[in-house]
Parts: sequence; structure tokens; C-alpha cells
Amino acid sequence: PAPHDSQAKKREWLLSMNQALDDTPIGRLDPNVLPLSTIMNGWAKQKSSEGARMVEHWLDRVHNEYNSENPHGVHPTARMYTMAVDAWAKSGGGAPAARRAEALLERMDRLYRAGGGRHEALKPTTGIFNAVINAWARSREKVAPARAEQILAWMEKLREQGGEDLDISPDKYTFNTVIHAYAKSGAKEAATKAHRILENMIQMYREGNSSVKPDTITYNVVINAYAKSGTKGAAQQAENLLQSMHLMYDQGDLSVKPNVVTYGAVIDAFAKSMDRNAAGRADALLANMVQLHQSDPVRHADLRPNTYVFNTVINAWAKSKERGAAAKAEEMLVAMDRLHASGFPGLKPDAFTYTAVIDAYAKSGYRGAASRADLLLDQMEAKYAAGDVDLKPNTFTYNAVINALAKSGEHGAAARAERVLHNMVNRLRTNGGNDVKPTTINFNTVLDAWAKSGEGEAAAERAEAILEWMDRLNKAGNSDVKPDTITFNAVIDAWARSGCKRGPQRAEQILNHMDELYQGGNMDVKPDTYTYNTLINALAKSGDGGAASRAEEILVIMEARFQAGDKSFKPNTRSHTSVIDAWAKSGEQGAALRAEQILENLKALYERTGDPEIKPNVYTANAVMNACAFSKHEEDRDEALAMAFRTFEWLDSQKDIKPDAYTFTIMLSVCTNLIPKEESAVRFEHAKILFQKCCDSGHVNDHVLWKLKIAVNEMEYHKLVGYGVETKAADLPASWSRLVSNNKKSGGDNRNNNWSRRGKKHSM
Repeated sequence: PAPHDSQAKKREWLLSMNQALDDTPIGRLDPNVLPLSTIMNGWAKQKSSEGARMVEHWLDRVHNEYNSENPHGVHPTARMYTMAVDAWAKSGGGAPAARRAEALLERMDRLYRAGGGRHEALKPTTGIFNAVINAWARSREKVAPARAEQILAWMEKLREQGGEDLDISPDKYTFNTVIHAYAKSGAKEAATKAHRILENMIQMYREGNSSVKPDTITYNVVINAYAKSGTKGAAQQAENLLQSMHLMYDQGDLSVKPNVVTYGAVIDAFAKSMDRNAAGRADALLANMVQLHQSDPVRHADLRPNTYVFNTVINAWAKSKERGAAAKAEEMLVAMDRLHASGFPGLKPDAFTYTAVIDAYAKSGYRGAASRADLLLDQMEAKYAAGDVDLKPNTFTYNAVINALAKSGEHGAAARAERVLHNMVNRLRTNGGNDVKPTTINFNTVLDAWAKSGEGEAAAERAEAILEWMDRLNKAGNSDVKPDTITFNAVIDAWARSGCKRGPQRAEQILNHMDELYQGGNMDVKPDTYTYNTLINALAKSGDGGAASRAEEILVIMEARFQAGDKSFKPNTRSHTSVIDAWAKSGEQGAALRAEQILENLKALYERTGDPEIKPNVYTANAVMNACAFSKHEEDRDEALAMAFRTFEWLDSQKDIKPDAYTFTIMLSVCTNLIPKEESAVRFEHAKILFQKCCDSGHVNDHVLWKLKIAVNEMEYHKLVGYGVETKAADLPASWSRLVSNNKKSGGDNRNNNWSRRGKKHSM
């Protein structure tokens, strides 16, 4: 029969016994007809609160029988109480179950002490105390470790007071269970307290109490407590315990032999620690375990590696952010395949293995990482299609690949991310279920990839098509896929970045559609500050006639809706900066003056409110200086020059914001564009002051040097720089470029020597 059929029959029998009990008058219960121990044990094995209540119900009936002087000798025993306590311990009832278990122990102890010999069979035992401690350990309550240790103290007190009358003495199981209570709590101090109990056991054993000698389980539980604690140095403490176990085992103590659980817990401690080189240490520990097992498979059969331990190390690499971590994680995946093929049936890559490696590539940010993640997903899908059910990709797998592609910036990444999304949707349509469930977040990630793909108008059109696809899926009943504000913002952003002439117009049409939907009651698509900022940015990039004025009109609309009480439309620093940028790119007469006026308004607004969201920053100032630098109308030039230096001096005088490298390139363009060539001495003096400030502030880069070369003649350039015009920033004093970041991520050493074909040997 199927297991559930067997369970149903057992329950049916137990309920029939309950009915028989109810039909039996008190005082007439015959254990030959109703087998008490079998029935109580049957209910206890149900491992439920109902089962525990039934055991206690039968226990109460036994008391009633005893009080009625049952002729069949029915009387309560310590074993019955222990069954009832154990039933509560395994019921999954948390703190209430633990309190009930403890109440039963107290009742039993009270009856034994007050019975005058009437309840001799209720003499407390080590077993029932252990069962109550286990109930608290399983409860996972915050107070559980303290309560478990208090009961342990009660046992020790009884041992000291009981003499020959009470044979209660904490044993190895008692201490292990208290340690387990600390390990399960996950509290920061839990591991230290668990370790203290271990040291107490060691001391008691040395003093002659052989019943409390720590064993492998004891050490494993303490190590697990360190793994769960997350405290600084916990992983090293866990490894120290592992080393102690190896030392004792090598000296002949077979009861503390490290096993795969020991190594798994230490590895887990490193994986969770996020310490420097934690992944490397976890990797080395696993390599050592594998080497020990392979050196003597019989003696070290309990060190046989399994998928879980490998996955833990791979996950440590995925989270490490170390150079080459993803490639090292993949090397472990390859090693798993190799070991599995060589005779390790319990060691086989599964969906978690592949997903962790994919996630490692997704988080690495290295060139080509997204393609590697995509290829691993293809391998998974192919192996799953070929019959490997352990490699069925799940939502997390697809999410990791989509995120990796979307953030990679690789050519064609957006299209590949969309292909993965199509696979998700097709899997859901074909197989149903919840293992692969595309959501709005997946669609939004792909939309963002298209927006940032640099593929112009085609990308924007693709983004709109995905928005329409989402709408169709939602209307067809897929509640997990519904366009929201982020969805529309991404499509607007795609048009803003498209560079095509109709981009701003299309962006504004989509915003208007959003607003209509919102006004019609769809709260999920409410336009916000980001929406309007993106539209302003589209207008700014267009450079079309009237675009700057329209951008400023939108800023006014945002301010009006904000002042009317809608905080979602609050203009921020970026809103104002984008409008300034629109004026800078407009080429209209008076653009620089309008840009400076917006900055002045923003400065006044910030000084009046102190609101950090509208505080002018270096980008705001740079946008004004840029408007000045590229003033195209002769009548604006003198005022634009004055405005540029006025803005620069304001920026340079601020305590918490300072010019950056772009500031200096703009100001050198100001010198080139607004100071006539015939006024070369004036131009040189201004360029000299600017370049000196740039050097002092550490912002010299190749672009600054190029702008300086345009602003001054070759001899003046040599005088300022000290080198010829072909000089690169990297050739100049390092202090001049100390704040310029030219570092690009590289893969570094990707080899994992622990898992190369020959590099398996590693020692503790």
C-alpha cells in the first residue's frame, strides 16, 4: 500500500481505539483489550499537536483508572510520561508544545515527591528530562536555549541532591540537545555559549564522567552554531574545531571522527561569513575532504562528497565578488561532473549548481560573463530536454541570466535577454506550474536592456512591442505580468535614448497614455518624478527647436502637481539639471542666461527649504557652464563668458561639492569658444588657472589635455604641462590624476587550482 494509505489506516485504528476508550467505564480499562503502550506510541508517532493531545488524553485516563483502583493494575509510569513529552517535542507546536512538555515533567515530579510511595513508578529519569530539553530545542523560540539550559541545571541539582533515590544524571544526549537549542536559535552569542557547553563536557569527561564524552555529533552541532551565528571570526572558530577533531581522531579517538556533515558545516560557516578569501578557504576545505576520501575510500567513507557540499562552495564563490570567482565556480561544476562520472552517484550537478554558477557570472560584471551565463542556461535546457530531470531550469535560473544580459551592455544582449524571456513564457504555457513563472520584473528588466542597448529607434520600437505583449498576457489572465510605472518608464527611456527625431514626441504620447490610465483608476501606472525626468531628458537630447521651452513647461507642470499635494511629481535636482541641459543643447539665443536663472532658482529653493533632493550638484553647475560654452549667438558671448566663470567660482567655493574632470573640460571649451584668439594672453591666463586647479584637485585625464591643447598654442601647452602635445595623462605625475578612475574590470586569474585535473591535493 502507498504510505499515505498506510497512515490513513493507522489513524483510523487509533480513532477506533479512542472510541473504545470512551465506551469503557472508568475503572474497567483492560490493557489486554486496549493496549495502552501501543496506542499511546501510535498517537505519538503522528508528530502533530493532535497526536500529542491524544497521548496526554490517554495518560489522563490512566490516572483516572489508577485513582479508581483498576483491577487490572493500570497505573501511570515514567515511560508513559516520557511518551507524552516526546509527542509534544515532535509535534511542531513551538513554544506552547515545549511549555506543555515541561508542565508534564513538573506534574510527574510533583506526584512522585508527594505520593508517599503511591507513585513510585513516576520516579523521574534522565530520559524524560532529555525529552523536555528536546522539546525546547525544537521550538526555535528565542528563549529556548535559556530554558533548555535551566532544565539542564535542574537535572544537575537533582543529581547532587538525589543520592541513591534518584538516578538522574545529564548525559551526552542531554548536553548535545542543549547545544542544538543554541545552534537552532541563530543568535549571535549562541555559538559562544554552545562552545562553552562543549568545553564543560570535555572538562567533566576528563574528571571521570564518561557518559558526557563529546562525540562527532557534539562537535558538528557547535560548528553549525558558528555557521549560523554570522559573527566575526565564526568561520575560523569552526575550522579550529574541525582541526581539533582531526587531531583527536589521529591520536586514536574514533568517536570524534570528522564526517561530511562536519566539513559541510565548516564550509557553510565560511560561505556565510563574507570574510576576505572565505570562498577560497571553503574551496580548499572541500578539496581536502575529497582528497582524504580518495586516499582511503573505506576508512573515510563518511567523507564521501555530495552535491550539497559542492553547491555550498559554489554558492560561496557566487557571493564572494572576488576576481575570477565565476570561472572558479564553473570549474567546480566541471569537477562535479567528472567525479560523478568516476563513481560518485551522490555527487551530481543539479539545478541549484547551475543557477549558482550562472548567478556568479551575472554578478561578476566582467566582459563576456553574460554570454557565459546564457551558454550555461542553454546547456541546462539541453540536458533537461535529454532527460536529466535534476537540471530543470527554474525561475531563479532564468532571472539570473536575464539580469546578467540586461546589465552586461554587450552587443545583442537585449535581444538575447528577450529570447530567454520568451523561453520562460513558453515553458509556463507548455508545462504550467510554478517552477517557471515570468513576472513583471522580468519584463521590466528586458525593457531596461532594450532602453540601454544603444540600438536607437529599433530598440524603442522593440520596447513598445514588449509593453503590448505584457498587456496581452495580463488581459489573457496572467496576473503575474502587468505593466506598471517602471514598465512605462523604461519604454519612455528607450524613446529618450533612441536619438530619432520622433523620440520626444513618442515619449510624451506614452506619458500622456500613462496619465490617462492612472486617471481612469489604474494606480499601478501612475507617472512619477522619474517619468517626467525621462521625458525632459528626451527633449534635452533632441536639440529640436522649442524642445527646451517644452522641457521647462514640463518642469512647471511637475511643480504645480507637487504643490497641489501629489508628492509623486516632486521635481528634484535631476529635473532642473535636465532642463538646463535642454537649454544648453538648444542653440537658442539667451539659452545660457535661461540656464543660469534655473540654477539660481534652484539654489534659492534649496537655501529656503534645506531639502537635499533639490540641492544643486556638480552636474547642475556643469550643465550651466556647458550652456555658456556653446552659446552660438554673438550677442550672448560676453555674458556667457562671465556666467561660466561665475558658476565655476560658485562651484569651487562649495564645501561639499567640487569641480570634476568634466567641469575642467567644459571650462577649457569656454576659453576656446568665448575668448577671441586675438586675446591669446587672456585666454592663456584663464587656461593656466583652470589647469593648475585641475592638477591640484587630481582630475587631469586625456580629455582635459585634449581641451587644453585646443585652448592654447603648442609652446604654451609645453609650458603648462611640461611635456609635448602627444603626452597622455598616464605619463604625468600620478597626483594630477589621483581622482580619475580608468580601472576596468578584468577577469584576472580564473583558474581554480583545487579542481584542475591534477591539482586536487590540499592539506589542512
